[in-house]
Amino acid sequence: MNVLLAISDRLFGDAIVRFAANHKWDAGTEFKLITVVAALQRQPGHSDEDKKIFFDEEMKLADRQLSQLKSVLMKALPDAYITYEVLVGSPSHEILECAKNWPAQFILLGSHGREGLEKMLLGSVSHYVACHAPCSFSIVRVANSDVLDFELQEEDIPVEMRTLG
Repeated sequence: MNVLLAISDRLFGDAIVRFAANHKWDAGTEFKLITVVAALQRQPGHSDEDKKIFFDEEMKLADRQLSQLKSVLMKALPDAYITYEVLVGSPSHEILECAKNWPAQFILLGSHGREGLEKMLLGSVSHYVACHAPCSFSIVRVANSDVLDFELQEEDIPVEMRTLG
């Protein structure tokens, strides 16, 4: 079985990996962790140079996060084959394309639990994937208290965005 873990950020990454680690999988199950970074032209910044700096930092951060999450999952599932990949583009599109092309038999992803106007304006990756997934899926929710208690580590923040001092 191929299990795709779609990671949006560290908080949901931890929850998704914890879910996968505590689940009983068949022998031979393969796991692929992915995250999606916005394309260069969608990065913040006034100039192409600014956008490139943010993009490069996002790519490094994404790679580091997935590498760390892969290590955690490998400790929990030492016999599993686990890979990871940083994709570029729209999260909904890239998750579905990866699921189709790999091919995944199961997708694990998180949900921010947005509602109302916030959901309408920002959209919902998990909802879109759920409606268009080519396979089974599970949406991992994080308790509100976990969201409120979550703290970014300094290494989670791109160098250019850290305060000086």
